[in-house]
Amino acid sequence: MGDINLVDILIYIINFCVTLTLLYLLLYKPVSKALSDRKERIANALLEAETMRSEAGIVLQEAKAELAGTHEKARQISHEAIDRAMLDAENILSNAQEKASQTVVHARKQMEAERQAALERAYSELVSFAGGLASRILSREITIEDNREIADHFFSEMALSQTVHAGAQTEKEENAL
Repeated sequence: MGDINLVDILIYIINFCVTLTLLYLLLYKPVSKALSDRKERIANALLEAETMRSEAGIVLQEAKAELAGTHEKARQISHEAIDRAMLDAENILSNAQEKASQTVVHARKQMEAERQAALERAYSELVSFAGGLASRILSREITIEDNREIADHFFSEMALSQTVHAGAQTEKEENAL
């Protein structure tokens, strides 16, 4: 064996074994420990992520339930507001109709009062006119009592015809309302 030295080979083998032992002791154990620690951290992170995911699912379900409740509350509030608005509208309409009917009644009373005043003025003017006319015709002085009697007879006939006419007019107005 010429070039190969057995002692050198043995030294190389011993060096190799010592290097492997040192590498095993110095590198393999710390690297293996670091890898197992990393594996544990990853497993813990995955477990924590799964827990958070299930908690997020629960929170999501609660949020959906709350949102559905909120929609129902909004719908209920909307319906209540519409109902209140309808009641307010009915009250306003009722008040307006009541005011309108009061205005119509007041206007009718005022028209009747004005009509009575006009009739009284016409009655007085007619009495004066009839008195003056009668005194000229008869060439004598007619007393106020005579004038009133003639005017009362005339107006009683006229009032009867106007009462019939006013009753028909009132009936037409009531039918129009």
